[in-house]
Amino acid sequence: MSDEELQTIWQQSIDHYGTQLQSIVCMEECGELIQAISKKLREHTPFTSFLAEEMADVIICLHMLQLMYGITDKDIMDFVEAKTLRQAKRMEEES
Repeated sequence: MSDEELQTIWQQSIDHYGTQLQSIVCMEECGELIQAISKKLREHTPFTSFLAEEMADVIICLHMLQLMYGITDKDIMDFVEAKTLRQAKRMEEES
């Protein structure tokens, strides 16, 4: 499936359910990812499909949040770069 097709479906979902409900669903999906990470750490199991599935849900939600709130890839990447550089600096200072 192309990026354009995915974005069309995400936009249709937003139009169908509304921004408020989709925002709530995104919060719930983030909570489910937190639970999946916790379960993975507790159980020390090699199986990670449940974790990958929850990560996929959150990635979909992130794309939908971008559409709903007009956030560009550049907006996000600017913060990703700044925060990554800040983390690198912290690690360097700790060494």
